[in-house]
Amino acid sequence: MKAVKIAISVPATTFAAVERVRRRLGKSRSAAVSLALEEWLRNIDMTDADRRYIEGYRRRPEALDEIAAVAAQSTASWAAWEPGHASRAAAPSRPQISRAAAPDRAQASRAAAPDGAQASRAVAPRQRRARSPGR
Repeated sequence: MKAVKIAISVPATTFAAVERVRRRLGKSRSAAVSLALEEWLRNIDMTDADRRYIEGYRRRPEALDEIAAVAAQSTASWAAWEPGHASRAAAPSRPQISRAAAPDRAQASRAAAPDGAQASRAVAPRQRRARSPGR
């Protein structure tokens, strides 16, 4: 990407504040100004619908009880999580069965099937361990 140099004037207090923050973040002055300009452009490009949506929440923010109700509803079907097992986010539609609680998967499937019906033999794929970079 080709860079273009510009000369700008800013109030001394703004310059001092930018210098403090950019030093703390370890950014060059050019990087700090570029980031600020990119953010400004993103904000300008925001659609009218986005602005109305944001303004609606500013006028009437969600109450804590509303947020808690939505969170409770969205997690109501989750089974209890046990350390060492996949997170609930890995398979939200199908809770994980702990090996300690059900050492025989087929037996656990049959036990979960209503009225002795044959349970599906499909088993969720095993989670792969994340590989560290460079391996």
